[in-house]
Amino acid sequence: MFFDGSIRNYFQWAILYGVYVFAWFPISIAQENTSKATATKSVAQGETLKLTIHPKAETKPSLNLKLLSDTTEQLDGNAAIFYLKALGFLEQDNARAQIREMRKKGEEQAKLAGKEGALDYPPYSYLEIHPRDYPKAEVRDYLKLVAFQEPILREARRYSSFSMHRNIHLSDNPVGYLLPEIQNIRELARNQTIRCRLAIAENRIDDAIEIIGQQVTMSRHIGMDDFLVSYLVGCAVLGITLDDTMLLQEHPECPNLYWAFAQLPSPLLDPDRCIAFERQFLYLQIPKLKEIDKTPRSAAYWREFVTDFAKRTSEIDQYNEERNPAVVSRVQGDKRVEAIQKGIEESVPQARDYLLDRRILTKESIVTYPKEQLVFLAMKDYYDVIRDDHFKWCHTPYSIAIEKISATNDQMNKDRAKVGSFSGLTYGVLPSMDAFLTAMTRTRQRVAVIQAIEAIRMAGAENGGKLIDSLDEAPVPVPSDPFTGKPFSYQVNGDVAILSSDLPKNSSVFRNTPPVRIELKFAK
Repeated sequence: MFFDGSIRNYFQWAILYGVYVFAWFPISIAQENTSKATATKSVAQGETLKLTIHPKAETKPSLNLKLLSDTTEQLDGNAAIFYLKALGFLEQDNARAQIREMRKKGEEQAKLAGKEGALDYPPYSYLEIHPRDYPKAEVRDYLKLVAFQEPILREARRYSSFSMHRNIHLSDNPVGYLLPEIQNIRELARNQTIRCRLAIAENRIDDAIEIIGQQVTMSRHIGMDDFLVSYLVGCAVLGITLDDTMLLQEHPECPNLYWAFAQLPSPLLDPDRCIAFERQFLYLQIPKLKEIDKTPRSAAYWREFVTDFAKRTSEIDQYNEERNPAVVSRVQGDKRVEAIQKGIEESVPQARDYLLDRRILTKESIVTYPKEQLVFLAMKDYYDVIRDDHFKWCHTPYSIAIEKISATNDQMNKDRAKVGSFSGLTYGVLPSMDAFLTAMTRTRQRVAVIQAIEAIRMAGAENGGKLIDSLDEAPVPVPSDPFTGKPFSYQVNGDVAILSSDLPKNSSVFRNTPPVRIELKFAK
């Protein structure tokens, strides 16, 4: 599985999910691409995505189409219950057995064809097919197996909150906390995509819009969870929902969705909760670390503290050992406490220099503190400073944040052993904020592109089906590119318009991220 549900690999998955949601629209939408292999190559090269759209005036009343339930219609309560119901199959054992058999048969056929590991068999292959080419009867038969999900997901859309009641502060080992339900919710989202594309194929436009609304709501709900990984899964769910929206935009009967998207809250997925959780993660993993200050402590206190510290950093070190030389201790088992005590002895000189440089202690007072207190006081302050130097830029525009975080990363690498070997803990628990911000902004950019296309469709309905020469001529505001804060590039050549945006060049997180380049033309 792409995500095994464990936060043991939490920080690596955060980066990988960032890369995952960078993938732009499924190239199966582009008319010239017909295979998954071609699609992958096209994404990597950043080729043009071609869309044939239809002029469409705004709906009247303008705000009747809603992707999220109106606040006056939302119910108090927890939507997570309904997603879990939809995942549980409850008494659907026969359906579950048939789906397992379908997947098993597909895996066997792929293996015989020398394509082991490729997901180009049902139901996964349905995600790679344009609705016009859908094997409708076959897809209907598959969806009958999971039809029980449909009323449950309609109900989930009505609820305003989402909570798994995790109470992470009560966990003895937050870094090992499991998230299997998040992986399964992604499966739920895939089924929704198949439902939406079948609805488009069968010209059931209202049904397709209803499903897109359910997906938008699901992504927003998932983003309310505690974990950064969950937020990025929410981004991924929203990403495939926007893929479906672009497929719908090609349909001649698709109403104009500009105001449906304009009504969405900004940000649609609010990162504040998961960022706040991440900011306190080290103290959730090592609660006693919050006690460390300049208050004198007994030798017995420090013996107990080091024993607890050794236990609570063990799993972090096991994960970091393979990818990061800066760990608390590579020693596990009975000798771990002894090894950490040795590390404390070796780190005292750097800790003293750090505490004096930061003016936390004076030359006169520093000699009165035990070595453990010096090392952990320095480690704690260093973590707080570096952590906030990363997280504070989340509150600024992306174009500023990505540069500042990159500079902070460079400085952090230079100062890697500033407070001794225990500075490794800082690097071991901090998530990749540049990857996270890029994933988050990429999702916002895609919403902006949807609105830009709808503004062009709206203009076409007013001027006889002609493309406007400039986005400024649109009858409604076209959002700026969230990456740059500047307008999207827009050029017209005959009956074709190119909507595009270059990505910032100052971060390695864009290495595998294609720029936006969409070729638009009105159907004849």
